[in-house]
Amino acid sequence: MLAPLTHRPSPARQALHAHLMAHAAGTPADEALAHLIGGWALGDGVLPADLGLGAERFAALMTCHFPSLVWRPGADRAPRPVLQAEFGDLAGLLAAEADPAVPGSADLALIIATGCMGADHLWQDLGLPSRRELSQLIALVFPALAAANSGDMKWKKFLYRELCRRENIFVCTAPSCAACDDFTLCFAPEE
Repeated sequence: MLAPLTHRPSPARQALHAHLMAHAAGTPADEALAHLIGGWALGDGVLPADLGLGAERFAALMTCHFPSLVWRPGADRAPRPVLQAEFGDLAGLLAAEADPAVPGSADLALIIATGCMGADHLWQDLGLPSRRELSQLIALVFPALAAANSGDMKWKKFLYRELCRRENIFVCTAPSCAACDDFTLCFAPEE
């Protein structure tokens, strides 16, 4: 069950989201993409203007999800996030877990991996209004990952932990999360 929103999105974010959704194609990921694009347009998060996809791939994504919208994102407002050494591994993990039945799932895997390069909570780095939208996006596009995060661990921590687990790298010394001194760092509220 999703946690209730603790704050309402700004009127500007609500208006931009409504405008984008008025042009949506009706695919399952349209709403998540409207939130991502709205966040970028309002200066939230670390994603570049093309959401980390490159100009051609971004244009194709927009045509697929918002076919009647003419979108010219312009130049980035801030430097593109620095892609750390683990970027390829994260992108690969997400691409492997993406549901191919969801249009745009491969692009969303790359967008989320790009967001992981930021320093804040993943929902903030993606420019989403709250963690709730991130959880909905992950449940839609990466259902197996959503199910595996049964303890509601913070998403970026969960993805990095999953990446390490798959590489047989175990950095936690506690016998379980409940016994760990850093429990609140991984499971405390993000809002």
